[in-house]
Amino acid sequence: MNYKVLSYIMVMASLVMVSCQNPTTRPTPDVSDINLEVDLIRYDAGLANIDPDKAGASYLQLLTAYPKMTDLYFKQLVKMHTPDRKEFYNRISEFAKEERIVSLLDTIEHTFPYNDKRIAKSLEKPLKYLKHYFPDKETPEFYTLMSEFGYQNFIFEGEDGRDAIGIGLDFFLGDDFEYKKIDPGNPAFSKYLSRTYTPEYIAKRSMEMIVVDILGDPTGKRFIDKMIYQGKKAYVLSHIFPSTPDTILWEYTNPQLEWVVDNELEIWSYFLEKELLYETNHLEIAHYIEPAPTSKGMPEVAPGRTAVYSGYRIVESFMERNPDFTLKDLIEYKDAQRLLEQSKYKPSRR
Repeated sequence: MNYKVLSYIMVMASLVMVSCQNPTTRPTPDVSDINLEVDLIRYDAGLANIDPDKAGASYLQLLTAYPKMTDLYFKQLVKMHTPDRKEFYNRISEFAKEERIVSLLDTIEHTFPYNDKRIAKSLEKPLKYLKHYFPDKETPEFYTLMSEFGYQNFIFEGEDGRDAIGIGLDFFLGDDFEYKKIDPGNPAFSKYLSRTYTPEYIAKRSMEMIVVDILGDPTGKRFIDKMIYQGKKAYVLSHIFPSTPDTILWEYTNPQLEWVVDNELEIWSYFLEKELLYETNHLEIAHYIEPAPTSKGMPEVAPGRTAVYSGYRIVESFMERNPDFTLKDLIEYKDAQRLLEQSKYKPSRR
């Protein structure tokens, strides 16, 4: 089956619900005239309802209702499928009886009751902003599921050809869930990442999948290409979530956010001093682009992904100097070097 897949665990850094003051005022267009319904499918409920004694019938029921999601789930996400039908149904039966799986599905249902509208409600406003800025973009459908801690969010081709977003609710169970005990040696469950595995991040992480799909891949392998790409993503997200606290958008704690804002000049100076802008070594670039507890070579208080913040500020400066540019124009502007030059980015000392 031909899937459009951009699947990866989106695991980054921190949650503090108290908002730090936004560095800039984000536009808040009127979207009250945009009518849409959030198409949210609780696929996790279907998984919880699998009858171990009638595994084959339960599977076929899921396959009939949600053929693409079910095919994707059992073949790629939990990798349970086998051409031997009897063996496959036996695996499903064992899966449905396994105490660890039953407990996890129960925890998900307790945290997100099936009749709870919070997830759909949290997606409604950002989807309206997405439609405002990208009117030709079809509204995707959303599937909540249990991924056995494999996938937090991913995008795939849904039942009617539209984009669909998978939401692994096991990665949003909140501060009380002891993620570290799942696999103490797995960095995905490190505290600086797992403290963001809370319901408040569902909408942001889900919409991020859509924005990444709209952006496409970075156009180059240099530090500057990756930095501007991440800056574009952050800038678009800031418009889709105009009222969301910066601590959630940046996934920084308040002290971390204050540090990057107060040290914007020092961050940029460091990148220039170390001649990083045209670096192509992925491992070196990752120190400042990928999730990490800190940024290499910077003070311990400096959070990870400092280059993402610099990229955002560069893009912001560029857009301020090009007021006629739309978000679509920004995305289509592929030359990172020229964008940097035209931004005339020059952070001031605080």
